[in-house]
Amino acid sequence: MAIVEQPKGGLRNQAALCRDIHHEGRPIILNVYTPKPGSSAASLVLAGSAIVGEGEQDGRILCYYEGNAIGSKDLESFYERIRRAAGRLVTKYPTTAMAAFPAEELECVAAYDARREYLPLIKDYRTLERWAQEPSLIIQGPDLQEGAHLTSAIGTRFERAYPRLLKREGSVHTYALRCGQIVVINIVSGMSEVIQPTDKLADSIRQEVRSGQ
Repeated sequence: MAIVEQPKGGLRNQAALCRDIHHEGRPIILNVYTPKPGSSAASLVLAGSAIVGEGEQDGRILCYYEGNAIGSKDLESFYERIRRAAGRLVTKYPTTAMAAFPAEELECVAAYDARREYLPLIKDYRTLERWAQEPSLIIQGPDLQEGAHLTSAIGTRFERAYPRLLKREGSVHTYALRCGQIVVINIVSGMSEVIQPTDKLADSIRQEVRSGQ
């Protein structure tokens, strides 16, 4: 089974995604920014920080950022720093790691779905990789072929897709991959199902997990 580089629907090719989309008054898609060299933003945030924000207002963009200043192991990856910064923005969590930067000081390099916790679009691979010091495939995460599979057939690829356990219910273990896919594994039957990020079933699973937290 080969890794699928692009999910169905061409999500990684939708350049129009680098904007704000709101759902019930809360942002789903956030912009991922890098600071332009020599800007005040570049001097304020640590190099390699994940910077996320909403749309421009009065020439400025309110950004939340995470640079892992304390060297936490949980925040070593750029993706996890994006998750942390985005979580603070969406919940309006009190933090000093936020600032309103002039829009001309920032480059929008990607889009992040804060509800599904993945990057559906990378707009500028080179700039993002240079800032993050990570390959874009690691930041975005590889995809698995959707559908039902023998778990043994996807084992190695699954392990390399940065799985994060969402829940356990008896023999059924459910994971979120960095690419946004949901993987449901039945350890008794030896079967797995890979679900695309925007599938209604994937959204239902995420909502169930949130409701149980």
